Amino acid sequence: MSITVTCQCGKQMKVAAKFAGRRAKCPACGEAFIIPTPEASPDVPPDVPPELPPDSLIEPPSESPQDQHTQEPSDNLDLLYESLSQPGAEAQPVSADTCNACGKPMPAGAVLCTACGFHSISHTYLKVANAADANEKESKAPLLTLAGMGMRWWKVALVVIPLGAASFWYFTGPARDVLVADVQTVNLVESIHKGETREPFSLFTQQGDMSLGIKAPKSKSNPHPLIGGDEVYSLGDDDDLLVVKPDDAGDHIMLEVGLKQGTIQSMERTIRYDSVIDSEDFKLIPSDGGPPLDARLLYKRFGSDAEVDLGGADTRDYQALFPSEPTVLDVDKANGSINGQATWSGPNARGKISFYASYPYGDYPAGKGLSANGKIKLTNHAGTSVNMAYEGDTLNVDWDADASGWWAKGKYKHMSQPSPWYRYEFGLLFERPDAGGDYQLTYCDQHVATVSIEPAPPPKVPAVSPIKRAQGQGKPAVNPNNPLSYFTMIADARQQAKGIVSANNLRQIGLGLQIYLDQNGQVWPEQLDQIKTVMGGFDQVMVNPRTGEKVGFIYVRPEPGADPATTGVLYEAFQGQPDPNGAVLYADGHIQ
Repeated sequence: MSITVTCQCGKQMKVAAKFAGRRAKCPACGEAFIIPTPEASPDVPPDVPPELPPDSLIEPPSESPQDQHTQEPSDNLDLLYESLSQPGAEAQPVSADTCNACGKPMPAGAVLCTACGFHSISHTYLKVANAADANEKESKAPLLTLAGMGMRWWKVALVVIPLGAASFWYFTGPARDVLVADVQTVNLVESIHKGETREPFSLFTQQGDMSLGIKAPKSKSNPHPLIGGDEVYSLGDDDDLLVVKPDDAGDHIMLEVGLKQGTIQSMERTIRYDSVIDSEDFKLIPSDGGPPLDARLLYKRFGSDAEVDLGGADTRDYQALFPSEPTVLDVDKANGSINGQATWSGPNARGKISFYASYPYGDYPAGKGLSANGKIKLTNHAGTSVNMAYEGDTLNVDWDADASGWWAKGKYKHMSQPSPWYRYEFGLLFERPDAGGDYQLTYCDQHVATVSIEPAPPPKVPAVSPIKRAQGQGKPAVNPNNPLSYFTMIADARQQAKGIVSANNLRQIGLGLQIYLDQNGQVWPEQLDQIKTVMGGFDQVMVNPRTGEKVGFIYVRPEPGADPATTGVLYEAFQGQPDPNGAVLYADGHIQ
């Protein structure tokens, strides 16, 4: 009769029943084990050769199971083991109800005691986990496995929470069609008109100016393109160079926005390889259903100054050099060339330049380009200043440190980007509405953002005109014992200076009216701007620095037969009405 034995390494062997209870070593792994008592076992096929040497048998185990696995094998017994070749064959474990080592109960058929680690077949002790260790292992089990590495729950949380927050931020912010990054009220100075951008010729879009060279993409072999791809601000179109300065009481609203490439394509605002951004596509609509506000597109933001190309200007119109209509203009045209001088002496522009341009003469076409020398200083009603220095074929423009320069265009084209999430960043400028509240920003008639605008502050009541003060009307009382009276006097002096400038503008308009009457048979003009034909710098003198009104005077045409000495013709304006504290020009020419 034979006994089937299974080692812990899985090796199955067959041994004669007479060796039951003896110890032997496994020929595969070398571990010692006890030959169990005889049991019914399947016959081993006759063709299975013996594998174990005779000296594999070990002396019978001692009474103490703890010492049984340390006994040396016996060499005087001829014990032959035969290997079982059937794959998947399983040996029957020794049946036991208690552990032979520690005496604690074991499940029927179990070969390993979970209490002390004694293996009933190999008679060795194995390290086992108790219930606490099992729970600890279970608690330390990885929640997620990535690339063969386990991640605990807190590590997963460190990854998932930031990703979730970033996704929420992206899809509620940058993922929007039009992202409004900033809203601020500003004051505006318009410095240069009829500007344009000149770009080198692009081999990709087949657009640009060949005279500036070829615009090529950067490469490793040629990191610097032939022309660098930079845009050149020049003259010759209808664009503007604007300067804005943040001011809570500003008369304009500026939005800094970002427009997605995918949104432009969805609105079919593309031409071949270019994306088109048009100021007419944007509107600011009041929530109460009022009329929409039109936008001015601020395409490019300059740093502390801007350089304008005059020599390469795509125009021969010398008036493109002027920020506004000059007070005095002297032009001499001879033999295809224009030489002139322009002077500004108004409240918002002061300076003088000499300039040169050309015009067609005879059969010879005129070349384009301008040249000028001189300086002009621009100032708006809020005190923002812009300096313009003409140096031959270049114009340098700089402004206050807390202001910023922008290049305004009606629309522009830009090479489309491959990513639909790419954003074009630019500005939108709107005239500030009187009423505050929520306004809807639309793009191609689609609502894309809601903008909150603070209501415009009430205008400050201007000081009494110095002409009326000189006549003893409205003279403020100053307490010399008050230590703050000095600052009151300084502020009053500034207001007086503005009033003097406004009164001077009033006198200049009166002179223009007198010239018009002399040339038109003493017939008063129907509209005040008719005197532009006899008066230079009309737009500048119409500004009233005392009241801050751009249209600072109200014209009332006298009735026939009215007394000139008592008939008011021109009034200082405040909020579109005659200012009761302002000066008045009468039909006989005196101011009161």
